[in-house]
Amino acid sequence: MTGRFHPRRPLYPVVSVLAALLTLIGALALARSVWGSVFVGAVWLLLCLFGLARLCLRTLPFLLAYLAGFGLLFYLASGGNAVFTWQMVNRLAGVGVAVLPGLAMAPVRLTRCLTALGCPRLPALGMLITTSFVPVLAGEIGRVRGAMRTRGVTTLWAPAAFYRALLIPLLVRLVNLSDTLALSVETRCFVRDGSSCTVYRPVVLTGRDVGFSAIFLAVLALALCAPALGLSAPIQEVLA
Repeated sequence: MTGRFHPRRPLYPVVSVLAALLTLIGALALARSVWGSVFVGAVWLLLCLFGLARLCLRTLPFLLAYLAGFGLLFYLASGGNAVFTWQMVNRLAGVGVAVLPGLAMAPVRLTRCLTALGCPRLPALGMLITTSFVPVLAGEIGRVRGAMRTRGVTTLWAPAAFYRALLIPLLVRLVNLSDTLALSVETRCFVRDGSSCTVYRPVVLTGRDVGFSAIFLAVLALALCAPALGLSAPIQEVLA
């Protein structure tokens, strides 16, 4: 969830979370049918149409490589079973597409949204810290590696170099960050009780978010109800 993946017009955070969860559930439920592939593709296209096109296109090569690699692995492991491979690719594609709304969601927007909805402040703050930890950790590792190269350390294969040049400095930096964060929270008079608070930039539900939710639920309902409508398409019949 780094900043370069955040679109100019992001979706409502709760909508993003629910869309990711339902995408994963739908892909798993429809994995044995061609509708699983159709559903995942429709969700990807829907995200493109509602402001996430840049993110979807930038991550598409990685998604295709991820599906091709694991698809080949499952194909070889199953002895050339194309049906099993397609089913597994449907599940993996659902996981890959479900990640996209989370990548496009800024952690601070999620925190503001939860605060506005009356979520307790402690879980909201904990979620903000958790979702921000990965990019912060990546940045700190990059700074430590830069310092190592400056001092002539070019390899981490030696246990002594890994321990003294990377692990210890990284732990010290993380401890300093936690102290700074604790001081920042205390300075801003953070309290755990239910006292009232204001949101500097409120996150509101827009008509665009409602439209996305309606279309997404319609696609999901159509895919799940396809067998009852006589539109079932098992992968075995398609490949037969």
